[in-house]
Amino acid sequence: MYEIIDNNDNSMLIEAGVSRLTYMKFREAITPPEICIVSHKHGDHYQYFNEFKAIIPTYLQQRKNVSENFKALGFDLKHGEVTSTAYIIQSKIENKFVFFGTDFEYSEEYKELFETLKYYKVENYLIEVNYNDYLFHLATDEQRIGCSRHLSDNDVVNFIKKVNPKNPKIITIHGSDRLSADTYTKKFISSKILNASVAVATGIEGKQKKLFIL
Repeated sequence: MYEIIDNNDNSMLIEAGVSRLTYMKFREAITPPEICIVSHKHGDHYQYFNEFKAIIPTYLQQRKNVSENFKALGFDLKHGEVTSTAYIIQSKIENKFVFFGTDFEYSEEYKELFETLKYYKVENYLIEVNYNDYLFHLATDEQRIGCSRHLSDNDVVNFIKKVNPKNPKIITIHGSDRLSADTYTKKFISSKILNASVAVATGIEGKQKKLFIL
């Protein structure tokens, strides 16, 4: 789960893979979230969908998602046999945009998405790096299972270069515990996109949250 908070403490949630109890324990915003948007039905993203739907507007793979202070436009992308919805999210208060995308395969055919990212001059990217290509090539067939449905570090480099933002801020998410090395991920992307600021989100580690300012 990801919590987006603007400068006025308005907030929204992305994904419903943790319980409301866990969210309440680690939440950062003081005010209740306005909306929750979910990318697809796989359990680690969707499991507690109905819990959140009971208390706030919660939407699964919806094209247009609007609350008082946020807008999110969805794009259905390929994820194996299903689709996963990526979102371009706007903070109305700050007039800032962030791209959120996880659990999808890279393709240069996502023309509408790339054109929209360029149109809004999106600089902030909360994007999956599920595995490192160099570890993939060293791995066994068993270790590689499922990787083709996700983004690698090279895929993310190609994705960002396709949009060509001026000074992108890239936060990588959803790394594999098998074929992903966080330090390498950051160094690799930084070396390929020299104008980028790169960080790796690893979720809750012990009692420490990962917080990022966009």
